[in-house]
Amino acid sequence: MKPYTPTKLRPLRLFAMLLRGLVSLLSLWPLLLFAAFFLSPVGPHMRWQYTYELRGAERHYIACEYLGAHGFVQHVGRYGQCPFFTLIDRRLVK
Repeated sequence: MKPYTPTKLRPLRLFAMLLRGLVSLLSLWPLLLFAAFFLSPVGPHMRWQYTYELRGAERHYIACEYLGAHGFVQHVGRYGQCPFFTLIDRRLVK
């Protein structure tokens, strides 16, 4: 009778197992993207409201309110501009 010897784990076999695990996660990418959208403090925001004053023919934005995944964010217009879509870090803006 042959004695029991544990099987060796070969590096390429471990790499293949890792790749198979990554492929199974790639099939769930829409769910992961959706979760990251709500869990990340940095995300896209859309301009909801704004106040401005006319300076000649141009609007000079004073304050903007953006709507994102975590609700509304008040933001001061930089250089008189408030883009329609922007990325805002909610940790820095209160």
